[in-house]
Amino acid sequence: MSLISFDVEKCTACGICSMTCPINIIMPGEKGAPSLPLEYEAFCTHCGHCEAICPTNAVMVNYQSFSPEDDNASIEQINPERLKKYIQSRRSIRVFKDKPVENEKIKDLLEAVRFAPSGMNGQPVRWLVVTDSSEIKKFADLTIDWMRMMAEKDADHPLKRYFPVLVALADAGFDPICRNSPGLVYAYSENASGYTDSIIALTTFDLIAPSFGLGTCWVGLLHRAAVEYQPLKEALGIPAGFVLQFPMLFGYPKYKYRKIPGRKKADILWR
Repeated sequence: MSLISFDVEKCTACGICSMTCPINIIMPGEKGAPSLPLEYEAFCTHCGHCEAICPTNAVMVNYQSFSPEDDNASIEQINPERLKKYIQSRRSIRVFKDKPVENEKIKDLLEAVRFAPSGMNGQPVRWLVVTDSSEIKKFADLTIDWMRMMAEKDADHPLKRYFPVLVALADAGFDPICRNSPGLVYAYSENASGYTDSIIALTTFDLIAPSFGLGTCWVGLLHRAAVEYQPLKEALGIPAGFVLQFPMLFGYPKYKYRKIPGRKKADILWR
């Protein structure tokens, strides 16, 4: 069976599937349906563009994929002013309610995030989801242990100037790393090349989360520690051979922000 097949009775030979194929491997049919030559199948990225754009539903993909329950694409434009306001209002949340996030809500959020773009549709991103607050606290404590070690071991560490105050806060009973967050997602992949795709996916998670009533915070210190400190990497427990990419905290915000603070103007180089 061909990787992609075309229903000759439905196909109008409009050529749209051929024109929109990112790899240009669908051959237009001059007098009939288009085709995907067998020798080109290995280059197909399984992106589904051809299936999604066909106006007569004549394209059938014969590889495994998982569409959403409602696979009708929405073509309604989101009001740009409302979307701009939504993005401008997004804040990093560091004070969370003492309330767990429901697993179904996390699954629903990640159901949207799995459609985030990735290079060549590789979809390399995998997720470690932690909702056990004691586990998250353990990761925070191990990060502080790493800071203590690096403060003594590496006089030139680029983050060393932050270590004393963060360690002091931890010793005083605060959690300056994971902020007593009830949830943590950590993107990981099979190899280091999944970094950009992971950041795209996490950014998608970050932007969608407020619509679920959740707040998020990128947690770079935890990631830096996990890369440099083996006890923390082992505690995270990702499968052998996989690469940690970046973590994000999430939970219900304790407080509501009521104003959008200023930012630098966009620095644009016009050509």
